[in-house]
Amino acid sequence: MLLYTHMGYIYTDIEIVKRGVYMAITVDKNRCPQNHPCPSVRICPVGALKQQGFKAPEVDMDKCIQCKKCVNYCPMGAIKIG
Repeated sequence: MLLYTHMGYIYTDIEIVKRGVYMAITVDKNRCPQNHPCPSVRICPVGALKQQGFKAPEVDMDKCIQCKKCVNYCPMGAIKIG
């Protein structure tokens, strides 16, 4: 079970689904090396993660289904929830 914080509250991944809590997926550019193709881009099942050149990837939250596959796959821990 995973825990997330949002606006000072702690939620489990099950509570997020039940409460409809919106958790944005973000990319921490300080943790992303930005020197190679991002391995997490190909993991996204809906194509919400895009990368231009070797820049840090960007998340299209209109496409994102918050499955957290990219978050769990990112070897540098640069892709995060909230």
